[in-house]
Amino acid sequence: MKKYGLVASGGGYRSFYSAGVLVWLKQQGVPIVHLTSTSSGNNIVLDYLLWDWDKEELPPVLTKTFRLNLKDIFEVFANFLGLQPPLLPNGSHLFTVNKTMCRKSLHLDDPDRRQILARNLQAVKWDIMTTNLSQRRGELFNINEILAQIDDASLSRFMDVFIAGITAMPYFKAVKMNDDYYVEGGYTDNTPLRSLFADPEVDEIIAIDFTDFDYGAELDKLYGQNMLLLAGTSIDMNILVNDIQWGLPNRAILSEAILINKMLEKVKKTSLEIDGKTYYHKPLHILKPKNLESMTISLEHMTAQKDYFKLGQEEAGAALQAVLAS
Repeated sequence: MKKYGLVASGGGYRSFYSAGVLVWLKQQGVPIVHLTSTSSGNNIVLDYLLWDWDKEELPPVLTKTFRLNLKDIFEVFANFLGLQPPLLPNGSHLFTVNKTMCRKSLHLDDPDRRQILARNLQAVKWDIMTTNLSQRRGELFNINEILAQIDDASLSRFMDVFIAGITAMPYFKAVKMNDDYYVEGGYTDNTPLRSLFADPEVDEIIAIDFTDFDYGAELDKLYGQNMLLLAGTSIDMNILVNDIQWGLPNRAILSEAILINKMLEKVKKTSLEIDGKTYYHKPLHILKPKNLESMTISLEHMTAQKDYFKLGQEEAGAALQAVLAS
């Protein structure tokens, strides 16, 4: 049976669409052997890897998302964002992520979940994409290496990388690791495909393109808002600007991946070595949901999490069923 790699791109609540795709693939018995992620995609992948695949219907945070009573709403937000406002705002950022609170909300203090994570990481590779601001480049972290032994020390290191991978400015304070500042990987690569193309264990790749979004209609809405809504408009505009910064370059990255596959086909090669690394030709299956809103900060439309998850399941079934059967 073919083995698959999957990219969990960033995009706020859009990532619940990726969760729907991942759960659908698991329910079909499709072997996912390599995952890459950034931003909110990190939350989805971690939840997937904390899932007891044989005993639970859904990953733990998704279970709370679907139940969504008052306690669950608080815990889901703590898990998805881990936000803590500074006691004395200084204008540089709105929130920091409390490492201890975030680790706990992610179930990483639970010994049973740690065992599940260790077991699942034996079957699945996971890379997190970040942006190293000090070095002005994207930086990929191999989580299997960081969590080769799961204990408090390795989880502390993992949390630094995880939080760096979800840090969007100016909402969050940049994370400092080894004297360099890090933020989320979406600024350099919101669809980190490279390590999947370099993994000989991956036969085919599944990616999700969140860039089919009507930026013009969103600008019309924001420009037409009442001036009295300045604070809300500012947050919404910042979210849109971040979407544009992550989304437009993402189209070029996906186009380049498709082009490389076509070039390899043209020269009748299955692989190519560049700078000492070998990249393999791999069929790339791209799902393209339309006009999903990120709502990273907004508390409106609380059913979006469920709606996007169900949409991911439906569109995965429609688009991938024939592919998997071939």
